[in-house]
Amino acid sequence: MTNEPNLKGSQNIVLQNISEGSITLNINGGITEIQNQLTELKSILTKHNRSTIQYADKIYNIEHITEANFGFITGKKAFNESLTKQLIQAIIPYCLAAERFSEKVSNIPSWETQIRFSDKAKEIIAYSFVGVIGIQLSKLMAIGKEDFSESKQRKYIEKCIQIVKRSTDLICFALISKLWDAQKQKLVTFSDIQRKILIQRFDAAFEHSIEEQFQLLSVLQQIFSNPKNELILPFQELENIGPKLNEGSDLHKTCQDLQILSEKLDRSQYNLVECFEAETLLTEFFTYFHFLVNYRMASIKYIGYRQSRNADAHYLHRYTALGIDNKANIDAEKINYTTQTIFTDAVLLYRGVNYQENINMFPFVIDYNALTFEQGTKICFYRSKSINDNNLEYMFMEDNSTIHLEKKGIQKPDTDFNELMMSNDNLKILNLDNVVELYNEARQCLLNE
Repeated sequence: MTNEPNLKGSQNIVLQNISEGSITLNINGGITEIQNQLTELKSILTKHNRSTIQYADKIYNIEHITEANFGFITGKKAFNESLTKQLIQAIIPYCLAAERFSEKVSNIPSWETQIRFSDKAKEIIAYSFVGVIGIQLSKLMAIGKEDFSESKQRKYIEKCIQIVKRSTDLICFALISKLWDAQKQKLVTFSDIQRKILIQRFDAAFEHSIEEQFQLLSVLQQIFSNPKNELILPFQELENIGPKLNEGSDLHKTCQDLQILSEKLDRSQYNLVECFEAETLLTEFFTYFHFLVNYRMASIKYIGYRQSRNADAHYLHRYTALGIDNKANIDAEKINYTTQTIFTDAVLLYRGVNYQENINMFPFVIDYNALTFEQGTKICFYRSKSINDNNLEYMFMEDNSTIHLEKKGIQKPDTDFNELMMSNDNLKILNLDNVVELYNEARQCLLNE
C-alpha cells in the first residue's frame, strides 16, 4: 500500500463515486459504471492489468480487499457496526441491559445497520464498560459517525489502538498493585526472565508497545498462577486465560497485528482497509477482556471527618464515579457518609457497586486534578521514566498529552507538618511528591531491592 496521490502508467483507475447499487470509475479520463460488487471491481482491474485502485487520495491493492472489508470501503457497512453488534453479544453474560436489548432486537435483521437501534446499543456499551474505557469507547463511536475524511480515518485507528493500550494497562497495573500488596506480606517468587520484564516496565524510557504489554501481562499471569506464591488474581475472570497468553496464541496474534497497525499509523500508511482492520482487531481483543464490564472506577477527591458528642465517628467521602452512567452522566460527583475509611488521593478499581472493596491503582493511575485541587477529573496512566533523570511521565487519557512529575522533596525530616498543611500550594507539591515516592517504593518492594 502506498499514499501516492497520482498513479503513473497507461491505466490510471480512480474510484469516483459509490452508490448503493453501483460504482463509478474513472479510467484514464473515461467514465465506467459497474455494479457495487467486489467481483465486478476485480474483473475491471484484471481487464486493464491493474492491481491497485485510487480512492480519496489513497491507493488500495486489490489483494488486500476482501468481501468483509469491501462493504466498509464502499459504505455498505458503516464504522462501528461490527464492533457494536459483537460487543453487545460478548457482554450479555455480565450485563442485564445488553441481555434485554438483545431480546428486543432478536427478530430485527441487521439491527446494527439501523441508527435507532445501534445508537441504543452504543449507549449500553459506553456505560457498561469500566470507567475511562467506557468513555473512550463512546468517543470511538462518535468518530465513527463523523463525515468521511482523512482525519476521521487516522482518529479512528488511533482511538482503537489507544483503547487496547489503556485496557491492557488497566489490567496490568491492577495485577502489579496487588502483587505489591502481596510482596509486603510474603516474598513472591520470580524467575530471572519474569524479573527482567518487571524491571523493563518500571524503568522503561518509552511507552510500552502493545507487544511489550502482552509480554508483561503474560508474565504477571504466570507469577499469580505459580502455586508457590499462593496469590489470588484480582480479576477472577483471568483464572483460565493462561494458555491464551502463550506465545503464538490467537490473542498474541491479535496483539502482534495491532502492533503492526500501530507502526503503519506512525508512518501514515493507512486507509479504509486499516480502519476496518482496527475495528476487527479491537473486537477480537475484547473477546478476551469483555469482563471489564464487571468493574467500575472511582477517584477519591476529599475525605472529611465528623463526630458529634455521644455519636459514632463518620467520614465524608467525596469521590468521582469515573465513566458514563446509564443516565449519560460523565464522571458524576458522589458523596458517601460512612463509618469506614478509604485511601485518600486514590483511583480505585472495584467489582460490583461497593468501591470500598477495591484495587488501589495509585500511583500507576492518578487523578491529577484531585492531587492539585482542580475541578473535574484528569485521569493519567503511568507511561515511562524520563530519559535524562528519574522523573516520571504520565499520559493524560483524553488527548495523550504528557504530565511530568518530579519529586521536589518539600517534606524534610525537620519539616513542621502542621505548618506545611496550611498552604494549598505546599499540599499540591506534597501530593505530587507522594506519587513519585510511592512509585519508587513499589519498584523497590516488588523487585525486593
